[in-house]
Amino acid sequence: MPSAELEAVVAQLRAHPLNLSGSEQQLRTRLDGFAKMFSVPPGVEVATTRLGGIAAEHVVADASGPVVLYLHGGGYVTGSPSSHRHVAALIAKEASAQAYTLDYSLAPEAPFPAALDDVLAAYRALLVKHGDANILFAGDSAGGGLIFAAAIAARAQGLPSPAALVGMSPWVNLGTESESFDNLVSVDPTLSREVVAYFSSRYLAGQSPTDPRASPLFGDVTGLPPVLIQVGDRECFFGDAVRMHQTLVSAGVDSELSVWKGMFHVWHLYWPILSEGREAIARIAGFIAAHGRVQTVLVEKEEQWADCSLAKS
Repeated sequence: MPSAELEAVVAQLRAHPLNLSGSEQQLRTRLDGFAKMFSVPPGVEVATTRLGGIAAEHVVADASGPVVLYLHGGGYVTGSPSSHRHVAALIAKEASAQAYTLDYSLAPEAPFPAALDDVLAAYRALLVKHGDANILFAGDSAGGGLIFAAAIAARAQGLPSPAALVGMSPWVNLGTESESFDNLVSVDPTLSREVVAYFSSRYLAGQSPTDPRASPLFGDVTGLPPVLIQVGDRECFFGDAVRMHQTLVSAGVDSELSVWKGMFHVWHLYWPILSEGREAIARIAGFIAAHGRVQTVLVEKEEQWADCSLAKS
């Protein structure tokens, strides 16, 4: 049986569905409301910074711990370091790590592939700052798709691979052909074909949803680092998350698929009032600890990556 706290959160989500007839700014204000609802755990410091010319927050529990580039969700239209600060902070604390949450460009003002370009510029900056063996990618929803797209693009551009990838309810296919949209829509309190089409149309701006830079499910995942995918069995992205795991495994990637019974899309956001959110983040922290390492700045790498053509000042 679902817990009382899970039932309460789901009831709130159903009582306050997204208003897709409003403006993008209204949707952004709603998601950024998480910053007022939930604070960061004690022992975590947050500071503003820039990575490759892009605004970011540096969320530090242990400055000598693994480095996580965290990419927030929000359908490429909403979301910010503020909206996901509490999630990145708990990951950093539980993993004795530090996280950078990137304020990547949002659509429709900056459509595809602007978000991906920003992530690659930020990654190049982190390579200079921390060295190539220390950095892991993590993200939820749209950010969960971006981590795969960025890892594939980094490989294609000759950049070092991140140490590992963590996808939380990842949006890996901007199309809606999966049967999960039919089979799970009645139990999914947040996602539907209508909701997904709203966000994908604004990000893609007429480009193909099968472009692997937007939908990494269709990309060449050969050679990607170890992967952890967490997905709820009550979300419409379930089918594509499973397909992503199967694609990774068939390509020889060390991929772990963790299916959470009764969970909705990105339940991690509610960790202060949802024990399953805290549990999921604790497991992510264990994965990060297993695949990251204490950082040692590799000074000899600085000139190599600083000179890359896509780096921004």
